[in-house]
Amino acid sequence: GLGLAEALTHSDPIRRFARPTAQPNLWVIPAGVPTPESMLASDRMRLRITELRSEFDFVLLDSPAMSLANDAISMASFSDGAVLVLKANSSKRTAAKQAVEEMQAGKAVVLGAVLNQRRYPIPQKLYDWL
Repeated sequence: GLGLAEALTHSDPIRRFARPTAQPNLWVIPAGVPTPESMLASDRMRLRITELRSEFDFVLLDSPAMSLANDAISMASFSDGAVLVLKANSSKRTAAKQAVEEMQAGKAVVLGAVLNQRRYPIPQKLYDWL
C-alpha cells in the first residue's frame, strides 16, 4: 500500500496516505515501499510534515535508529521535539550521550528519553506490597 515513501514522491494530499486505526482519532502513515536513496532528510519531508501539522492535532514521527541511519537527526530537526528511546540492558550511556549531542548539533530539541524493554526481576506481588 501507499505510505510515507510514496507521499514523498507524489503530490497527492497527505491525508491520502494516512490510514485510520481501531483507536478513535488515531491515524498512521506506514513506511511504504523503501527507496534506494533516503528522502527522509529532504525538503520534501519538511513540507509533508507541515501538511500533517495542518491536518492533525499531533504528529509523532518514528525514525530509524540513529546507529542505522542519519535520518533520525533530520527528522528530529523538522519536529518540535525529540525523545530518545533506549533499550534496557543494551543501550550504553556513552552512546546515548553521543546521540543527544548529535541531535542537538543537528538543531533538534531533545525533550528527554524513554527506557523500553525493561525487565522486572521482582514478582508483581512484591512491587504491589512495596
